[in-house]
Amino acid sequence: MVKTNQPVTKLIAAGKQKRGQVSFAELGTFHPTKRNAMQMIQTTEKKLIPELVPIRNERMSKSAFAFYRGSLELMDYDLNQQPATGIQVVICGDAHISNFGFFASPERQLLFDLNDFDESDIGNWEWDLKRLVVSVILSSDHLKLAPHKLQKLLLKTVASYRLGLKKEFDESVLQRYYPANDVTDVVRSLPKKKNDPDLINDIVAKAQKRTSEQVVQKLTTVDTNGNRRFIDKPPISEHVSNQTYQSLTTHFNAYKQTVHADVALLLSQYSVTDAIRHTVGVGSVGTDSFLILLTGLDGSHLVLQVKEAVVPKLAEYSDENSPAMQLKDISQGERIVDCQRILQSVSDPLLGYYTANDKDYYVRQYRDMKESVNPEELDEQQFKTYAKVCAWILSVAHAQSPTAAMIRGYVGHAAKFDEAIVNWSLAYAKQVEKDYQNFLNTQKISTNK
Repeated sequence: MVKTNQPVTKLIAAGKQKRGQVSFAELGTFHPTKRNAMQMIQTTEKKLIPELVPIRNERMSKSAFAFYRGSLELMDYDLNQQPATGIQVVICGDAHISNFGFFASPERQLLFDLNDFDESDIGNWEWDLKRLVVSVILSSDHLKLAPHKLQKLLLKTVASYRLGLKKEFDESVLQRYYPANDVTDVVRSLPKKKNDPDLINDIVAKAQKRTSEQVVQKLTTVDTNGNRRFIDKPPISEHVSNQTYQSLTTHFNAYKQTVHADVALLLSQYSVTDAIRHTVGVGSVGTDSFLILLTGLDGSHLVLQVKEAVVPKLAEYSDENSPAMQLKDISQGERIVDCQRILQSVSDPLLGYYTANDKDYYVRQYRDMKESVNPEELDEQQFKTYAKVCAWILSVAHAQSPTAAMIRGYVGHAAKFDEAIVNWSLAYAKQVEKDYQNFLNTQKISTNK
């Protein structure tokens, strides 16, 4: 685990000294690697549920950004070949711009934060930031920004991260532990306090409608026996086999042992009454993903999502002595849950995990007041605001690790750091575009056979 007993002032000084080991210029220079991108993707696909691979490929084919989301193994490999600061924190591991979103706290307050932790791990902090900035480039394609406008947007995005980190370490340890990530405070915290109220208000309105009751009504129906059941929509949503259903039912009790006592008591009033395999996202397509319907003693219902937790791709390409490798042999469900609780301002109280049939899983509530933002549907001003908010939130998440004070020292007050990250990201975006075209060509050849 990331820990230190050094005072913040010494950590900041140590981070500043790191510039002598890895300069901004080095950090900002992309070094192309020798790899076979299609072979690496195919290796990943061999580990997935075969009938879901075509769905995964279809989703990845939609745009360079979709491909980027689904081919994390390529970037993780490439990042491991680049100069790195060596400053290790708890990272998201997949901090692209669509892995942020809105959700409700236990007090029903709407928050904005990172919302995907399948690839979370301990790693170099700049990997998260680079992944975010490259995603801003790729997902802004619909805006057709002139090069100088894109450059300006990217510089402001990185500056938002840098200034957010400065603000975090101007506060006490306890203040950093309780970040203000509710919608209003997040926007108010932006460096220039710019906001698009229509964007925020629309998202709030949509999220507030996505209650547990609304999810149940949308995804289920009542059968001829009067029992509520999930609606089949193959191949995306299909009822599971009897064997899988029994496994989900049996391990529901194991999952309850990993939540807090009050939540376990709540869940003791529910039993599993139905389950489907439900395919979601882009990068996780092909791994186990289920929805289970819980029925309470009073006849009410609750939907939980059960997702397979696999070894993060970062660990596959890391050095044997790296922190990422140290977490490789623990329960991957536990890793995801622990990292989520560290990185998020407030986490889902129903978050838990278990192991079954040599696979690790984590469990969370499904869609309760959760809403994501599709960056490709935002206009220019909305997109700029959203990118800066995401960068700010990433700095808040990183600041939960005490070693993040070294990041504060490394980035300093220099716009040269911002330029370095932007330069690397622009160069890497071109690599993604090249890999994407290669992927499309491979798909065409495969289809014609």
